[in-house]
Amino acid sequence: MVTTLQIKPSELLQPYISCYAMRVFNTGDVAMPRPMYATQESYLSFFLRERLCTITDDEGEKLRIASNSICNLFTHSQGIAWWKGDYKVLCVQFAANGLSAIFGIPQGILIDKILSAEDILGKDNELLTEQLAYCNDIFQMGIILNKYFEGKLAAHKSHYYTGTIAIVANTILKANGFVSFDRLAYKSNMNVRTFERRFTEEVVMPAKLYARIARFFVAVEKKMLTPEKNWTDITYEYGYFDQAHFIRECKEFSSKTPKELFKYTPPPKESTISLEV
Repeated sequence: MVTTLQIKPSELLQPYISCYAMRVFNTGDVAMPRPMYATQESYLSFFLRERLCTITDDEGEKLRIASNSICNLFTHSQGIAWWKGDYKVLCVQFAANGLSAIFGIPQGILIDKILSAEDILGKDNELLTEQLAYCNDIFQMGIILNKYFEGKLAAHKSHYYTGTIAIVANTILKANGFVSFDRLAYKSNMNVRTFERRFTEEVVMPAKLYARIARFFVAVEKKMLTPEKNWTDITYEYGYFDQAHFIRECKEFSSKTPKELFKYTPPPKESTISLEV
């Protein structure tokens, strides 16, 4: 059983960080595989107990990650993460353009890569990880992270449209990818061409690709939360034309068919609890 505790960041950070999530689990002597398929948001993960999971590519070759923290943003399959041991992992789940807004760096450096957190945080990574490891609970962790990220956000000037794109991306997520891009452009006070260019600049992927990945991601998460539900029902629930349409999307974003994805890596039981600060 994987227990996940979630809290929201400070109000100032909420346009750019979706949540802080702490996952606690022990696999014992068995390695628990987890496919690393496409996700519409970037994650910064701090390993507070075990050093790191083992990561292999789709051909089974091990990847070397010299860090206890990783940061990623995937538009295609990046292989498998193998978890074996007693874990306590704190994840910072950034909103679409959150990492760029907070650190003032181009998010393109994250696309389909697994980076050490030092590449983003520099020397702050070691101290921040140590501070988080000594916290008694996720609320103390939230205080430390809020102070750190708020300082980074205030240290540089974002583009004037950064906040607008953050709101638009959140609208796409809440709609599970079912949106009118013409309407989004209109509400953003931009023409469609400008909107598409600004979105790609901030999020490093076109809005339509972002929406496709968001829809795929929530469909897979639905299956993980309700494994007894069949793929046919999920396919139509999330607005795919038919099963063939979803299979094509699944192959593009995970390199596997839906059946292969869950037969090869059956989802662990996970209990998620959202807490109020």
